[in-house]
Amino acid sequence: MKIKKLIFSANDFISTAFKVLLLTLSILLLNACTDEAENKKNSTVQKTSVIEAPQTFTFSSEQNNSTEVSTKDWKAIKESEIIRIIVPYSFQKNNFIPIQSSSYGNELRSILNFAEEHKLRPVFISTREFSNMLPLLEAGSGDVVIANLTITETRKERINFTIPVIHSIEQLVVSSSFNKKITLDTLGNLKIGVRENTSFWETLADLNTQQTNDQEIQIIKLDDKLSAEDKFNLIVQGEVDAVIEDSNRLKLFMSYRKDIKTVIDLGKERPIAWAVRKNNPELLKRLNRYIKTEKLLQHLPDIRFGDLDIIKKQRQLRLITRNNASTYFLWKNQLMGFEYDLIKQFAKQQKVSLKVLVANDFEQMNDWLIQGYGDIASAGLIKIADREKLPLQFTEPYLYVQELIVQRKNDKTINSLSDLAQRTFYVRKSSSYFNTLQRLQNKLNSEGIHFSIEAVPETMETEEIIKNVISGKYDITLADSPIIAIEESWHSELKISLPLTGEQGQRWLVRKTDNLLLNELNKFIKKEYKQLFYNITYNKYYKNSRKLFDEKKRDKNDKTISPYDPLIKSLAKEYDFDWRLIAAQINKESQFNPNAKSWAGAKGLLQVMPRTAREVGIDDLEKPENGLRAGLKYMAWIDAQLSNELPADVQVWFTLAAYNAGLGHLKDARSLAAKEGLNPDRWFGNVEKTFLLLSKPKYHKKARYGYVRGIEPVTYVKQIQALYELYSNKHPDEA
Repeated sequence: MKIKKLIFSANDFISTAFKVLLLTLSILLLNACTDEAENKKNSTVQKTSVIEAPQTFTFSSEQNNSTEVSTKDWKAIKESEIIRIIVPYSFQKNNFIPIQSSSYGNELRSILNFAEEHKLRPVFISTREFSNMLPLLEAGSGDVVIANLTITETRKERINFTIPVIHSIEQLVVSSSFNKKITLDTLGNLKIGVRENTSFWETLADLNTQQTNDQEIQIIKLDDKLSAEDKFNLIVQGEVDAVIEDSNRLKLFMSYRKDIKTVIDLGKERPIAWAVRKNNPELLKRLNRYIKTEKLLQHLPDIRFGDLDIIKKQRQLRLITRNNASTYFLWKNQLMGFEYDLIKQFAKQQKVSLKVLVANDFEQMNDWLIQGYGDIASAGLIKIADREKLPLQFTEPYLYVQELIVQRKNDKTINSLSDLAQRTFYVRKSSSYFNTLQRLQNKLNSEGIHFSIEAVPETMETEEIIKNVISGKYDITLADSPIIAIEESWHSELKISLPLTGEQGQRWLVRKTDNLLLNELNKFIKKEYKQLFYNITYNKYYKNSRKLFDEKKRDKNDKTISPYDPLIKSLAKEYDFDWRLIAAQINKESQFNPNAKSWAGAKGLLQVMPRTAREVGIDDLEKPENGLRAGLKYMAWIDAQLSNELPADVQVWFTLAAYNAGLGHLKDARSLAAKEGLNPDRWFGNVEKTFLLLSKPKYHKKARYGYVRGIEPVTYVKQIQALYELYSNKHPDEA
């Protein structure tokens, strides 16, 4: 068992290949990023588009593919009401914040729309090996391949391609420290890593025949299971000199990886398309008709002006917001945030897709809205004089808040305005808090009561300011009541004292010319405010407690850990985990209460998100076996994504951290560890440190998966480790 080896000998660890179901919950369409000279900060507009997957959206691995093998054409597909889509395993999780993605998100979104248009349930079949995709298609395990496939003559002999969905150029990628001058004629002696049976392999073989000197390109055959990220890591580690990647996909990676660069194009632009079997002409015809109708080659302009009629015509609403705990963030591979959920509901009612643009600060939000990059700005905005001077207009309030003083728990309570003497507030200058404090300062100065206002960096979120107050770095601050409610649910060290305002309305911003949009938003607010959807959403973020676990509570029964010990032992063995570790995790997640429900809506013994459970074919999470099996399937999937070369204990801690916060955030923390001179293959004292950094804008704005409250996975692992040691002592011979 894994944990037994974790204790006694990490070197004896034997990795196990897991057969797991693919757990993707939604598909993100993330568009390309454009540097605009007129943006006074010369910063990059980061865009994230979100297309919600239907509730019947299903994923399977090639090993666990339960759909019928069929090579029949369109009529049979329609009768089955299922379309089977073969995708690379590495694309199973496509939730990214706030960085933009390659065109692959476009392809995924489009095939989902195609399925919805024809009333088909999309079933995605994933394969770990790129070379397996066409054989799976030919054998009848799927109906269409979506994999950023370049049209080549070799492939055309085997399968049919749709009309192109995009064009791309193959580019040579090297480490950013690579300083040799490279041309097509001087590729000799370079060690270039590629996977066999790819267009990249064919390209290198052709280039080798064209070399004018005696030095051939050294083609290093890469494991077929390697992801693009893995390939880039090989460059940085010096195991190969270069790799090849398509230009359309490189837009994503180059936006956040500063350790790689492109040096040369390896040919002309080539078409990328979808693949179907030769004997499926009607499906091919339908797909081609759809691609032409949707005009997949024509991307929406980055800058677009126009009211709601134009938004509906383009079928896309663009939201400008912030990546933080109250507006928009990624947690357990799901996009969340109070304001995000509200705007997503509005977009759904308007029957348009939602694109999210993440701004660095409030000034940039306003600039982007005025410049036409988005349609709505939303991030806890309150009417203040400076904002009312802009060519923008506010909606009616969707949330009423008070501005309250935040202190440390052991600090002397501020009960009256006179207690503010000699105190210092730390707030952003662009925030409404700064205006409130300036007005109060002018008033109290005349009464002989003096306090100071210190401006913090504009990129600093309110929750980070509050953390600095708790730590003692800052004296006091001012914050909105909903933000404080979130922070109180995580921290017991903060104290709320005097309110400095009455209730103020938080509003959304639109351009002054967009009156149709303004009217519809106001109608939406009037209709939904304090109704069922609104109340559920509000309670989810601002009322539901995050503190389900009580670490002081200990089971005094020496013979058992919980009433579910036999069930835990059985299922833990099935998925190759130490049952005592899983028992510790269940204690942390639900305190052995199968009816427990988290603030985010997770349910069951292992607190699995319902949509995640549906992806693995499990419902009724309150049933102990179902809740436990769904969680273990997810644990097994995470474990399978990690390197087989990790020490056994590290594998466990990484798996737990990813289970808590999401695999993407773990990847970001490991990448950051390498950049910070820490060991990306160790948890304690290394990756756990960088997880904490990812709550700071300085770091999460450069991370692929954005903001994460890093203290959560760090505490999660520590508490489970402590409980595991307790249970191991209680049951020493039951690993």
